[in-house]
Amino acid sequence: MRKLVEAHTRRALERQGNAAFRAFDNFRKQGCVEAKPKGGPSGGPTGGSQDGSGQYDCYYAATFVPQPGQPPLTVNGKGRFRRTDKGMAFEDLGAQPR
Repeated sequence: MRKLVEAHTRRALERQGNAAFRAFDNFRKQGCVEAKPKGGPSGGPTGGSQDGSGQYDCYYAATFVPQPGQPPLTVNGKGRFRRTDKGMAFEDLGAQPR
């Protein structure tokens, strides 16, 4: 879980021009629930299973390594994790500073 979220965060920050991020200082899974299906009975526009099984919405807290002279930043996030032919996939559902 941590590796998927770190990789997603790294790519997002690099797109914004901040290539300094490599890993979280601390990462804690807070819990997961089975995801509700999107878009009705067809599985929604992203396809996948008809009933949402194999997909989980997980909550986490991630602390970034502090920048010099700044306090550490911890965010609470939510992501959807699902199994694919290539392993686990992560979809960011949002993060808020705490």
